[in-house]
Amino acid sequence: MKMRRWAALSGLIGSAAILLAACGGSTGTSTTQAPLQKENTIVTALPLQTAITDYAPIANASAYTIYNSGVEYMMWAPVVMVSGSDTIDWADSLASKITTNANDTQYTVTLKNWNWSNGQAITAQDVAWTTNVLLAACTMKSPPYTYGGCGFGGLPQSSAHAVLTGATAQGKHTVVFTLNKSVNPVYFELNGLGQIQPMPQKIWDQGSYAATLKLLSQIYNKPNSSEYKVVSGPYKFQSMINDESYTFVPNPKYGGHKATATWVEQYEASDSAEFAALKKNQINAGYLTASMYGSASQLKGQYKKSLSQGFCWYGVELNSAKNSLNVGPAFQDQKVRAALEYGIDQNAIGKVLDGTLDGQNMWIPNYSAIPDGFSSLTKAVFGVASIPNAYPFDPTKGKQVLEQDGWSLNSAGVMQKNGVQLKFPVFYDSGSTETANAAVILQQDWAKMGVQITPQPVAFDTLVGMSDAQGAASKWAMNWTGGWCYEPNFYPTGGGMWGYYDSQDDYNYTPFNQAVANAYLPGTPAQAQQRMYQYAVATAKDLPFLWQPGGYAVNEIAPYVHGLNKYYNPVQAFTLMNWVTISH
Repeated sequence: MKMRRWAALSGLIGSAAILLAACGGSTGTSTTQAPLQKENTIVTALPLQTAITDYAPIANASAYTIYNSGVEYMMWAPVVMVSGSDTIDWADSLASKITTNANDTQYTVTLKNWNWSNGQAITAQDVAWTTNVLLAACTMKSPPYTYGGCGFGGLPQSSAHAVLTGATAQGKHTVVFTLNKSVNPVYFELNGLGQIQPMPQKIWDQGSYAATLKLLSQIYNKPNSSEYKVVSGPYKFQSMINDESYTFVPNPKYGGHKATATWVEQYEASDSAEFAALKKNQINAGYLTASMYGSASQLKGQYKKSLSQGFCWYGVELNSAKNSLNVGPAFQDQKVRAALEYGIDQNAIGKVLDGTLDGQNMWIPNYSAIPDGFSSLTKAVFGVASIPNAYPFDPTKGKQVLEQDGWSLNSAGVMQKNGVQLKFPVFYDSGSTETANAAVILQQDWAKMGVQITPQPVAFDTLVGMSDAQGAASKWAMNWTGGWCYEPNFYPTGGGMWGYYDSQDDYNYTPFNQAVANAYLPGTPAQAQQRMYQYAVATAKDLPFLWQPGGYAVNEIAPYVHGLNKYYNPVQAFTLMNWVTISH
């Protein structure tokens, strides 16, 4: 897929929810000393059937996921690291200071005196050059390599609003970023500068931007390439075994808080395989899916439980292209989308996906592009904690909406209008018992309305790239169990996000892309909250996505591993692993 941060399960060490956040307490004590403690190694379980497929400081558009992002930010220090409260995390940023000119079109960044892992200084020229490579990836007619963040945070293709036109070095530690229009400083600092992860020009520069982009296209998923030996972040790549594990070791030259433990991300083929790894102490930071709750006692107190959630929304992607399996034109009709939303039982689906643990519902209903469950953060950004449900579960009402819109049941019991039938496959991520069962609920409820779907499981990484492949529009109609974590649009305007969907589907998403670009971007600080609220209301009513429930993750963390919850950043959508430690 092209520009979305798409996730089907959890983040670094979570499950059920789209990613792991730091918001829960813990219970349980350890009864054994796991060998991993002696090895000073933190082994985190990846979400089911999710691999690390991108290590580059300029992320590839086809592998633009939050799981790859977590690795990239740990290897490549950004100009601005965004905190869990949606402000600048100065401790983990390359920038030490940012000033703007009078009309907020120039941003002067002073860099810290940090070094690359080979001991050489990270210079303003490295930062400026990397920024201009990014701009080339977003502006060239046929770039050899496409950056996944184009359109976000002032990076072209955001032509309807302020865009970054270039960066220049002034001395060793000062970089000037220039935009073509005035822009809300918070928006650009978080969403623009937050994306820029410099690479050492002496190592990556191939003589031209095009040649450098070609190199990126060849090695973005090949971390054993020599270019990856020099990094700026707290971790260095060590080794990988495809679909098994990915190992990173501390970078002793990192300028910020140094990592102290080896970090391994372990691939999980299924929920049963992940649970077996927990039982055998093969991982010390894992998770429970809802189907595992009843088996948790088998872990015999080896882990501490914690609940968490991420700053994300959840939904069903619709492909309304004309050639979308003969159903695309139907999805262009807002009344059809409303009818389908009436047929989504968020509580029933959430109960299956996330379950109930110790009397607490683990699912969180989701009715708009506002992430629910973060009342203080969402109020600060959107002015409200959530948006009411515009289409409460009512299949009878959904059927009536279709009939009033001119649809009627054919001889096969399927709603039909002008030769178009509401009959299509729904792709979802495989490997999860919960997701498969939830897909059946959706199938049964929509059948009551005359909508006939065929759930089809697909591996997560296939789902990620499915809608971005050449000629993909004719191969799929609906992509379920997806969502968006507001990253890299950390100040969650939707800018770039809807531009991506517009580029993929001109029919359903164009209105949203135009509205976001023209009406809903935050503007001045005084305008920001009202415009963000209007954006959220529009997502709830117009349904560019069909909304689905999110949920809490139930995490299992060894008691000798400290900080995985504390240093999880729900806005950045990953854990700052350099702050996580192991006690001995």
